[in-house]
Amino acid sequence: MARDKKSMIGFDPLAWLDKEESESPGLKSQQDKSAKDALSGKKKSIAGKKNKKMIDVLGHSIDENALTKGYELAVDVIEEIIGDFYNELFSKYPNVKELFRNTDEQSQIEKLTTALDLVVQNLHDDAALHSSLEAIGKRHQQYGAQLEHYPVVVDLLLASFKNKLGRSWTKAISAEWRSLLGAVSETMYSVYADEPVETRDLTGPETIEDSNEADIEVSEPMSEDSSEKLDDTYANSMFQLQSVQDISKSQTLKNDLVMLTNDHDQIDIDGSLVERIDGSALQLLSALFIYAKKNNLVINWHDPSEALKKSAETIGVDKILELN
Repeated sequence: MARDKKSMIGFDPLAWLDKEESESPGLKSQQDKSAKDALSGKKKSIAGKKNKKMIDVLGHSIDENALTKGYELAVDVIEEIIGDFYNELFSKYPNVKELFRNTDEQSQIEKLTTALDLVVQNLHDDAALHSSLEAIGKRHQQYGAQLEHYPVVVDLLLASFKNKLGRSWTKAISAEWRSLLGAVSETMYSVYADEPVETRDLTGPETIEDSNEADIEVSEPMSEDSSEKLDDTYANSMFQLQSVQDISKSQTLKNDLVMLTNDHDQIDIDGSLVERIDGSALQLLSALFIYAKKNNLVINWHDPSEALKKSAETIGVDKILELN
């Protein structure tokens, strides 16, 4: 029986382009200008590469300069940003407030502020980060935080940074902070116990589509060719995971899974091609399996690769994904 279809409503930020028009005095001047523009573009490209400082943080390669620049932009208003984040979180998901019943709002703002500062100050000390974040992760499971809560928190927090800081919070800065917060989330839930503790669900989202509704990244519309391919896939409910399933493909993966759950009561997932899969994709798949249990949706694995099973086991979601 087909499910009621739900539309994927995305929104793109307004794009603007400032074009300078000038009269061309002659072919030679145009050639000179083209040469100068090419040289200028090359210099900017080189400068951009020099401005990057890639470091390894919790197993992820991240641009330190973008991280620190973003933190410097936010540090003077960080408590306001985090306050806005909690307001949005409690507005969208009222029952999650129960997880904070033993603390007041200001204390929680200060705790998250301190946690973010701890991460930034220890970007070069993985041992310290792992130790602190794993301890925080264990406490969060005891409080009732679930795996599917993490991507929602990341999205809402990034949206709060963007809303407060405006254009100065660039896509480049946001992308590096998304990678950092994703790495932090992976480390925190990697220590979750196999047996889930009694928890409270977020009441807002009832579907995978709703569970991640605060995306602020641009999503490109599907071409007609892509739509035809997806239609062919949905006809037999078989979904093929790609060989590399990372954060760059997470929006597409999410959209595909939403459409499948809307159209089918049974989904078959072919994981045979997977060579590398990161935490963002595993989070989405975990949300799918959790949703399936609550909504009588049957999911079958077909030849999950060893890489897929090992990655799921590493971050502790192999049981949720029924890969153990």
